[in-house]
Order: sequence, then structure tokens, then C-alpha cells
Amino acid sequence: MQPVTITNLDRLLTALIQARQRGDLHQVVIDHLPSGPGDDHTFGTRTDKGTFKPLIRFRFDQQLPDNYADVLEQHGYHVEVVHGDHMA
Repeated sequence: MQPVTITNLDRLLTALIQARQRGDLHQVVIDHLPSGPGDDHTFGTRTDKGTFKPLIRFRFDQQLPDNYADVLEQHGYHVEVVHGDHMA
């Protein structure tokens, strides 16, 4: 039997499913891209007050597949990309 490998994409989907079950996430996933080298890649949602609430962070060296946004959308999430510090 082969060992099971948990990928960063698996970790991301699990975090989003858990947030949805808690009621913290409905459809829109905010993909907060790193603003500089060595910064975290953070996924989250907006609170009722419009502030960013992080759900999961990946260090700069924890890679996601190039098609991760497509995979999230296939699972029913809408991905909103925010670059750097622009969290309006």
C-alpha cells in the first residue's frame, strides 16, 4: 500500500471546508498574494464588518499548483485575488 501524501492544495481545501462548516465562509475566498519575497500567501474571507479574516497561511516556500484557483472554483468557491497590502 502506498503512503498517502497530503498536499498544500489538500490542506487549503480542508481549511475552506472547515470554515464553511463553521459558518465563517460562504462563497468568496480571498486569495491574498504575497507583497514581497518571503511573505506568506494567505487565504481568507471578509467579516461582516469588511475586514480580512485569515483562514490558512502558506509560507513562501510552500507551493501550490498553478491551477489551484480553478480547483477551488470546481469545488464551488469564488476566488477574489488581492495583491500585496491592498485589502480594501
